[in-house]
Amino acid sequence: MKLKKLINVLIIFIITLSSASCEDFFSDDNSDPNKPIDVTVAAALPGIQLAIVDSKGGLYSTFSNMFIQQVEGVERQWESFNKYDIQPVRTNAPWQQMYENVFIELRVVSQKATDGGFNHYLGIAKTLEAYALMMTSDVFGDIPYTEAGLGDENPNPAYDDQATVIYPAIRTLLTDALVLFDDVSGAQSPGSEEVLYEGDIDAWKLAVHAILARYYLHLGDNVNALAEAKLAFTNRADNMGFKYPGGGNDAPWFGFNDTRLGDIEFHPTMRAIMSGLNDTDRLAVLDQTFDASHPYLVADLREDLITYRELQFIIAETSTDDTEKHTAYLNGIEASFEEVGLGAAEFNAYVAQNAIDPGVGNITLNNIMTQKYIGLFVQPEAFSDWRRTGIPSLTPVAGSDVPRRWFYPENEYLFNSSAPARDNDLLFKRVDWDN
Repeated sequence: MKLKKLINVLIIFIITLSSASCEDFFSDDNSDPNKPIDVTVAAALPGIQLAIVDSKGGLYSTFSNMFIQQVEGVERQWESFNKYDIQPVRTNAPWQQMYENVFIELRVVSQKATDGGFNHYLGIAKTLEAYALMMTSDVFGDIPYTEAGLGDENPNPAYDDQATVIYPAIRTLLTDALVLFDDVSGAQSPGSEEVLYEGDIDAWKLAVHAILARYYLHLGDNVNALAEAKLAFTNRADNMGFKYPGGGNDAPWFGFNDTRLGDIEFHPTMRAIMSGLNDTDRLAVLDQTFDASHPYLVADLREDLITYRELQFIIAETSTDDTEKHTAYLNGIEASFEEVGLGAAEFNAYVAQNAIDPGVGNITLNNIMTQKYIGLFVQPEAFSDWRRTGIPSLTPVAGSDVPRRWFYPENEYLFNSSAPARDNDLLFKRVDWDN
């Protein structure tokens, strides 16, 4: 049974990768990419999930975590990217992936689920849409949404404001999902074909609360961020993610390191921060040559979209109860040790230092965000954390500023008349919530 399931996942994975390629999109067939082939909800959902996971572990991680100096571009074009010489053409691929393989496909799935009364499938689709919207808008700012994915009906979709349209839509999607999950499943129920939670609706509810916690944190609403975080994950087993099978169907970071050996390496800034905290055990795992033998960035890495350790750090940041703050802070650190394969002995030795654990009532925002920065290694959310808090303090690699967002794709400037005007300084300007 496990072998059959793995084979099915691999087939879906291959289909997903094929659909994401530029060659397929610009081929000479007469198919309309805005009108997907008619498939069942159950068949379509895994490809959408894997597209989100692939994107998050791909350029969303490499670009965002390079900006905040967890990783460093050192060779070929990545040396230029590291110095912020990133042209709009470089964001064509992640934008295309999200719009063609996520948003458009989710529109079809949601309609089918609505028509069929498949409440739990619809709840999953809304949760994925909310996650993808936040992930996309957090790096681009205003994006097409209400008019997106209409094909020839509207080839120039308007850009919706992040603060007044995109973020409110995210909240609505997530709160709607909770209602749907509490309703009866309907004639069809999600099962093992969906690759994140295998149809476990209780797990999906926890994930919705986790995403809401991140949502409120971005908006500076600590009260609601704390409340949602406490309704979310209770251990690492609750994490929302997908474990790659490896063997050629590899996690994005492994695939990059295997084919682009020497382009990206561990960043001296992160090395200095960790060394200064005597974080020797985690450093020994993470600060290795970025190649196929890296002990953490392995082929069968579990790529999580949101995690227990992130939620614990959110509780630590937002709680006004000193004991709760202290406990969550230590929980987040411990989970990050476990994430990289370390155990209680290494964790206990690390937090025995007064600089790491100054005790109840003495945990500062700098303590929390520094540990979260380390604990969310190559997680794009660390880019959002740095923009929110300015921790850790970073010195620009080039010029006078560190990037705070991405350029809009070149294809948008060329083919969407509603796209914002070109702005050579856009990389350094803030999205709406980055205030």
